[in-house]
Amino acid sequence: MVDIFIPSYHRPTNLMTCHYFQRMGYDMSKLTVFIDNETDDIAEYRKACEEYGCNLFVFDMSEARRRYDYVHRPAKSRRSAGQARNMFHDYAKAHGIDFFCVIDDDTSNYQVRVMGWDNYRRTATLEDLLWMFEETEQYMRQRHIGVFAWSQTGDFFNPCNINWYRKKVMNTTFYLHPYIYRGERGYGDDDTSQFVGILNQGLFTGSYGVGCVLLQVQSATQAGGLTDLYNETKLLSKAILCPIQYPTGVHGERQIMNGNRLHHKIDYRYLMPKVLKGDGTVDNIPWDTYPEDWPFTNEPKRIKRR
Repeated sequence: MVDIFIPSYHRPTNLMTCHYFQRMGYDMSKLTVFIDNETDDIAEYRKACEEYGCNLFVFDMSEARRRYDYVHRPAKSRRSAGQARNMFHDYAKAHGIDFFCVIDDDTSNYQVRVMGWDNYRRTATLEDLLWMFEETEQYMRQRHIGVFAWSQTGDFFNPCNINWYRKKVMNTTFYLHPYIYRGERGYGDDDTSQFVGILNQGLFTGSYGVGCVLLQVQSATQAGGLTDLYNETKLLSKAILCPIQYPTGVHGERQIMNGNRLHHKIDYRYLMPKVLKGDGTVDNIPWDTYPEDWPFTNEPKRIKRR
């Protein structure tokens, strides 16, 4: 079974992802919850993880901040999910893990979306999850891809979108070493910052538009997690960070159909060079096609680690 890493903050009594995988019959020893050493509920997390039978790792928040590229003025709390997710890579290497999946702590279900159908067929079973985990790992290892993902239900507002591949990467994200190291930056919206940065550098990434699809929940309204940051920044972190980083390919806009809130808008025509398709043996999909391109990191080249 694939190792699953779960970043969490102030949700020790509401670890929905742990509850979901325990209910599904997953090997709970493959789940690790990550929290920082500045939170005031470490004891509560230890108790919850013992009850679920999963692992808990407490990382050094000062080290996470030191290694994190804020891009813009940090929020007052100086914390983000990206800091936690960047720390996963050291943990994985220390434990001999070269392939792992990152899932938010508020996952309640996955649904099955089938090629050629414009809606969801049924709720995913454990067998569905295990098969998709295996296929995703095999695909990434064969093609030397550092980051790939599964889609979420919020990606399909247009029910006629039945493409198998999407450029977006977030929420159920898979990482393969040694092709990536510390990929997230910003101060919020750092998962988007990661995948648009990967695409902007000409590396291949994306997500399946079929198969197991995450049943999305409203993360900005739940207690704990990033809710405090969202309230502090009025969701501006989702609107301005990527336009600051990639002004040619990303801009901010008001989403009239989504409560008139500010959000980013990605124009892939100007964000990224096109992936060159070859004869099956020659193309630039593998991340190690050019030695200078990998491992992908947000750290200066002089301290890049392999």
